[in-house]
Amino acid sequence: MLDDLDGAEVASLEDARKEAQRAIREIAAEHLKIERKLELTSIEICDEAGHSVASVTYDEAMDDILP
Repeated sequence: MLDDLDGAEVASLEDARKEAQRAIREIAAEHLKIERKLELTSIEICDEAGHSVASVTYDEAMDDILP
């Protein structure tokens, strides 16, 4: 597991989910470019206190762009 200590401030949980989906897609694209196996399965969304409030899986992020 990798922690993103900077994170991203967003207005809503839905915005956080969209940001997590974008991040997963970006990470997947980078791994394809360098022909490296992607081991990322999900991104955990946390509140300001560090408590998990949701997660976005790889499958969710790719659902509308992969057959």
